[in-house]
Amino acid sequence: MRIAVSRILGIAVAGLAVLPTAAAAADHVWHHGIIEAKSDAGFQVMAVRAGFAQKAGLDLKYSYFQNDVIMLRAMLAGELDSYEGTPGAALLAGARNAPIKVIGCHWQNVVHSVFARADYKSPADFKGATVAISAPNAAPDMIVKAYITQNNIPLSEVKFASLGNDPDRYKAMVSGVALATSVSIEFSVFGQRDGIKLLARGSEVMPNYQRLCTMTSDKAIETRREDIVRFLTAQMQGYRHALANRDEELRITREVTGIKAEDRRPEFMFDEAANARTGIDPAMPISMDKLAWLQDRLIAAGNLQQRFDLSRVVNHDLRAEALKRAGMQN
Repeated sequence: MRIAVSRILGIAVAGLAVLPTAAAAADHVWHHGIIEAKSDAGFQVMAVRAGFAQKAGLDLKYSYFQNDVIMLRAMLAGELDSYEGTPGAALLAGARNAPIKVIGCHWQNVVHSVFARADYKSPADFKGATVAISAPNAAPDMIVKAYITQNNIPLSEVKFASLGNDPDRYKAMVSGVALATSVSIEFSVFGQRDGIKLLARGSEVMPNYQRLCTMTSDKAIETRREDIVRFLTAQMQGYRHALANRDEELRITREVTGIKAEDRRPEFMFDEAANARTGIDPAMPISMDKLAWLQDRLIAAGNLQQRFDLSRVVNHDLRAEALKRAGMQN
């Protein structure tokens, strides 16, 4: 079974000569899940578009999904070899002994932020109001619920509705269906036009919550270790290349998404990604302190009953080997 929302990107890049490793890559297909393309799409696919995956001898294929919860399920069902998303769902699955490992984290802070209609006056307005989320335990759900909780509003007094992806939830808010939601910070570009205001950045609400980590399965580690290292190597090289080649990343983002030249969201998100403190780190560091912080937040929110040994859901060795191959070892 294939998840309906996925669509596959081929690795062929127009104008590139066939590389010597093409035949070898065909024997090493790797299926990687990513969130539906938005204004940072060039970063998502750069490992393929700049040829790093093929040079590593890997036929890397991307599938788009609506949220990381769906990707997690697809990976555990054997439909994906890996996926990238916020680590929250992975920790929850790992606590239940799911065969999953975090193998790298490239975007250091969440970009999903809390927005509300202009008629929102105070946190008390959340009581009885509809708040749009994507799926339970996905990043938008966790961030908006954390914001509401921090403002001392019982979650039981708020109506949460799963209303689709970021554009769908934003439209639901603009049309009056929902009072508030959590969507990518890039939507702040349209706020004044649409009567929407930013209440808080996700990095303020959950400052240690990493936006994007990469997860794989225990089975893949046991049976396809070499391919995982090749995959991580290509990803690291792709992120480094994208950060160093702004115009190329913006062009690819517009090709993938169809975003017009007058829409400045890709430029906005490139600046977010290039922020050395909160954006993309091509070395994909795994911060155990941030994962421990997130585990405590999940416990406080009632999503997790108790702490568990986080080493059960983390693999450092694969990243270490990839750093050597990518020429990024300290």
